[in-house]
Amino acid sequence: MGKRKLTKDAASKPVPGRKTSWLFWGISGLAAVVVAGVVGYLLFDAGRLPEARPGKIAPDFTLALFDGKSVTLSSLKGRPVLLNFWSST
Repeated sequence: MGKRKLTKDAASKPVPGRKTSWLFWGISGLAAVVVAGVVGYLLFDAGRLPEARPGKIAPDFTLALFDGKSVTLSSLKGRPVLLNFWSST
């Protein structure tokens, strides 16, 4: 039977700063993913925002009423208009 070593080899010693390196690259990678997501959203999704924005004139549209008549937004100019998009009917 061989003798057992009581000390560790120099190769098995932990490298100083190795844990900090993983932390740095992990946070850097996460930040890069977040930045890429924001840039992707701004480039591809921001163009699909609706035309009607505060301070701008709403696009004209026509709605059918329950009695068969229709109403256009331009015919209600100067009057307050409330649109209920989440109707239960």
